[in-house]
Amino acid sequence: MKLNAMRLMGFALLITTSSTGLIGGGAALAEPSEAVKTYRKQMFDPALRMLANRTLAEMFNTAPVTAGAPAFPIEGQSVPLNFTYEYDNQRKAAKDVIERTSTDALLIMKNGKIVYEGYFNQSDETTLFNSYSVAKSFNAIMVGLALEQGKISSIAEPVVKFIPELKGTGYDGTTIRDLLEMRSGVDWIDNFMTPGNLAYDAHVASWVEEKARYTDTAVLTKRTHKPGTHFTYNSMDAALVGLVVERATGMQVSRYLSERLWRPAGMEADAFYVIDGPTGVGREFTAGGFNARLRDYGRVGQLMLQEGQLNGKQLLSRDYVRALRENVTVDAGDGLGYGYFWWTHAGTQAFTAIGGEGQFIYVDPEHQTVIVKMSHGPVGPEAVPVMAETLAFFRAAARWEPE
Repeated sequence: MKLNAMRLMGFALLITTSSTGLIGGGAALAEPSEAVKTYRKQMFDPALRMLANRTLAEMFNTAPVTAGAPAFPIEGQSVPLNFTYEYDNQRKAAKDVIERTSTDALLIMKNGKIVYEGYFNQSDETTLFNSYSVAKSFNAIMVGLALEQGKISSIAEPVVKFIPELKGTGYDGTTIRDLLEMRSGVDWIDNFMTPGNLAYDAHVASWVEEKARYTDTAVLTKRTHKPGTHFTYNSMDAALVGLVVERATGMQVSRYLSERLWRPAGMEADAFYVIDGPTGVGREFTAGGFNARLRDYGRVGQLMLQEGQLNGKQLLSRDYVRALRENVTVDAGDGLGYGYFWWTHAGTQAFTAIGGEGQFIYVDPEHQTVIVKMSHGPVGPEAVPVMAETLAFFRAAARWEPE
């Protein structure tokens, strides 16, 4: 009780000082209306998920990630899903996965060409889908881009070099690599749905109420493990990597991603980040607020499949992409490992960006396959069997040889 009271006092101090920001800066904020805050709190409810996942620009402040012209073309055409997959000791028709896993859009590419593309539940090729924690995987890409530029010299650099405000906190002594692997060692429960922890407080103060920057909460953290020794899934680790990129490059991450990836790679449409305050004050929510079209997520998957090369340009170091998926020191269970904000699959070359409610960019170098799936599936324990079935479908789709 005493520790919880101390945490609340610390968070109250954070809120009262956040008009200037502990790690943020900026002017005083205009508070969202009660109706907007209510919507933001309820957007994860089953009845709202499908709509919320494609309309965040209507209820949040955003920062654009602009595309250039012309777009990098993706050839091919959609053919029927004429294969089966096995789940729960049963053979299932591939097309059944769409309804069974609450799919809103599905793209399958082989050898750089589309073999299946489908949109459901009133979405289409122009829909901008929120990716949730797939955004974390984009942070790993941005670190690779910053390494290529020399803006970051090594992922072994200490985080406090870029964010000195974290000296004396749970993050003091961590490296960029510790954050990429979610091995910071800080005391953090990544539960933003239930009150009583820092993650919930940070979510409500930034995502819902815009009273503070999400990363401000990092100054309240304590350490429970030596950095680099213990894996705990932690959205703050990811958000701080976004802040490291911002500080290292001197740019908002939305602009940096546009200039270093979205435009040179030939993405077809502008994307956007949700930001945790008005323009000029809010910071991009790089732990879960990136939105883009289905095909552009596919282009990102193709970039990773081709080890950093797309549109005739080597945008990322091949060695970095290999390290991202091969230097796996974390066994996350259920056959999954964790690299640099990308999940790996035991016994295969495949690696995956995964976001809540069923968002995926699945990359399988062995079968030259990229799969993107956007969904409005369940969260919490109910999501576990849905993800298991989805991954079973992906494995079968990778082996599929369309006629």
